[in-house]
Amino acid sequence: MTYEIPGLPNPVHYIRDLKRFQEILSVLVSHGFGQLVMELQFSDTALGRLISSFRLAGTADDRASAVTVAERIRLVFQDLGPTFIKLGQILSTRPDLVSDEIMAELQRLQDNVPPFAFWEARSLIEAELGKKLEDAFASFDETPLGTASIGQVYAARLHSGADVVVKVQRPGVRSLIESDTDLMLMAARQLERRLPALRALDPVGIVEQFRRAVRRELDYTHEMRNARRFGAAFEENPRIVVPSVYPEQSSRLVFTMQRIRGVRITEAASLGIDPRDLAGVAVDAVLTMVFEHGFFHADPHPGNIFALEGGKIAFLDLGMVGHLDEGLRFRLVDLIVALVENDVDAAARALLAMGVHDGPIDRALFTADVSEIMEKIVGVPISEVCLCELIQDLFNGARRHKIKIPPDCYLMGKALLTVESVARNLDPGLDIEAAVTPHLKRLMAIRHAPARIGRLVWRRLGDAVDAMGDLPGQVSEVLGSMQQGRLTVRVETAEQGRTMMQIERLIGKMTAALILAALVLSSAMFITFSKLEYLIMGVPAQLFLGIAGYLAAALLGLYLIRNVVRKTDGDV
Repeated sequence: MTYEIPGLPNPVHYIRDLKRFQEILSVLVSHGFGQLVMELQFSDTALGRLISSFRLAGTADDRASAVTVAERIRLVFQDLGPTFIKLGQILSTRPDLVSDEIMAELQRLQDNVPPFAFWEARSLIEAELGKKLEDAFASFDETPLGTASIGQVYAARLHSGADVVVKVQRPGVRSLIESDTDLMLMAARQLERRLPALRALDPVGIVEQFRRAVRRELDYTHEMRNARRFGAAFEENPRIVVPSVYPEQSSRLVFTMQRIRGVRITEAASLGIDPRDLAGVAVDAVLTMVFEHGFFHADPHPGNIFALEGGKIAFLDLGMVGHLDEGLRFRLVDLIVALVENDVDAAARALLAMGVHDGPIDRALFTADVSEIMEKIVGVPISEVCLCELIQDLFNGARRHKIKIPPDCYLMGKALLTVESVARNLDPGLDIEAAVTPHLKRLMAIRHAPARIGRLVWRRLGDAVDAMGDLPGQVSEVLGSMQQGRLTVRVETAEQGRTMMQIERLIGKMTAALILAALVLSSAMFITFSKLEYLIMGVPAQLFLGIAGYLAAALLGLYLIRNVVRKTDGDV
């Protein structure tokens, strides 16, 4: 059943499940958020009238007043199931959106759902793979190894003899998540309409981003591609194991991969392995992902890193990953180098380059805040500094100045902080500077490689040639507008004399640009089509004159560039 709310765009897509909507409201009331529900209920809107038509089950739990708001938010997310648990887990990595107290609570969210029946798993596997379970697997354990809100994991064996684990999606979870995200989107639109101050946080954009992320997680082919990519990246590293995948026994709702037999990395000593050795391996692997691959495991906690016989480690649960493009990685290197050298100005510049900001930034105040954050490492040996925590603090400081750091940077910060914490528990004497330095050097060598610089210069030259080709048409269009009286100049200053000087400078530059284009074009035509047979200083006349035209164009071009970049012209 679908309920339409007049006045909202495409309302038919928002509330497709009234029962679920009522359940969400009841959970909010039971955890002490009844006041919020009442405010919605008595608002003069269609949504308020809809809520008034419900009989909400129960009243606030007596325990609600004894716990903090952050705890109650976690309990709401916990009780509402898969969609909200996933949202909470993502929000726990976003200090730009929630407070530190709420983040800490949301990090405690755990899947707590009963297993679904084996016959349901069997039916789904056979429907997805298009064959009987016995034809796809030589054996299949009916008791799941683990149960989560999205799916269940079973042990099985292929006809080839390979031991595998099979992840099967929970029946009905997709429709539940679609319904929940519809409701979230409706709530986000309401918040943006009623609380303009929240628009800066872009709640609709956050929900849409979350919807895309959870849809990817519901499609197991994404995790299969991630596993393949990680496997290829670490193929030549004998100490890193990434589970093999089996596409013939996999689909969007079923994922079959190699079974990894080992223990959590924190239990490595039980295998007779030195935990300090594995700490270095784990940190080096994640740093390689971040700085060299730009594609990293976003949640490398101890449950997702297994210690194996032979001093190897395996990364599991590859559904949540992050991406950093080359530019962001270079900015990250700049930031870390600035931290190591305690260069406040360089750190502030790196943060500004990493983020996006709509309005003006008070750079002096921002730099002062960066300096205050970096004060905590003054006089402290770098080996004792939690570099990843410091980076997270700087990201949070940037947020306070309305500088939007890309979400994957927060994921990266959380991943580095998590693996550093794990590694320091295994090896309290871990030197993070020594671990990160080789990766920084390799990335800086790539950044300053002559071949890369040559490619960049060639690309910029190509852009300049393209712009030169467009210039005559653009200038012709402007002159045509001037002739027809359609050219409008918007003046934003009361100083008319200064404005006229600016216009004169602009016209002068346009005229010079036209002459430059004409010189280049005429020189090219002269060299190509001219039939002059005499020589000038021993050089064919058409070649001599053509080169002279190119030189004149080059000098004029340098003059134009000089005028554009001159500081005295910066107030135009």
